[in-house]
Amino acid sequence: MVTKKDWDRHWVKKKAKATINKKRMMKILDKYSKGIVLDAGCGTGFFSKYFVNKGCKAFAVDYSNNAVSMTKSLDKRIGIIKADVMKIPSKDETFDMVFTDGLLEHFKNPGRILQEFRRVLKNDGLVATFVPNRYSYWMLVKPFLMGHIEEYRFTLKSLGGLHNKNGFKIIESGGFTVIPSKISPEFMGRYIGRILYVIARVNK
Repeated sequence: MVTKKDWDRHWVKKKAKATINKKRMMKILDKYSKGIVLDAGCGTGFFSKYFVNKGCKAFAVDYSNNAVSMTKSLDKRIGIIKADVMKIPSKDETFDMVFTDGLLEHFKNPGRILQEFRRVLKNDGLVATFVPNRYSYWMLVKPFLMGHIEEYRFTLKSLGGLHNKNGFKIIESGGFTVIPSKISPEFMGRYIGRILYVIARVNK
């Protein structure tokens, strides 16, 4: 099991940089980012700042001291919530969107997290989920860079099925970064891209 100490050790080495992956994620998120947004498992706080810069009212939740500290230092407009994502201290139907980047794969029962997201989302709310692809080249390298972080890997089918099972309707899905380059053949992203994603709406 990954502990709070593991995550504190992980985030102390990181910085909020606009990588190729993040730029591609922002391009996807641009058309959905509005209202009150929760950045769940905020890490460096990069996307929390992205959301406030887009005009959203952004809140960041993480239980790592280092993640919370980094996010807080980025922008005073970001609301900070130090908590476990399985027990978010917010009222029902609070947020217009919940965003996650590299969160669900670290939990044995990610469905519980999606159920908590559904609770805090408004009736027409969206969840935007980004996870690593089981069939990406990156999976051969990642254990050497993040060996202390336990991870459960997804396919696009399993990711979509997880959302459907836990009360969401998929409105967009895919993958990207087949190779870490501007000329990456993104038409293959949903199969062997480094990152998979799902945008889903609360299924009333």
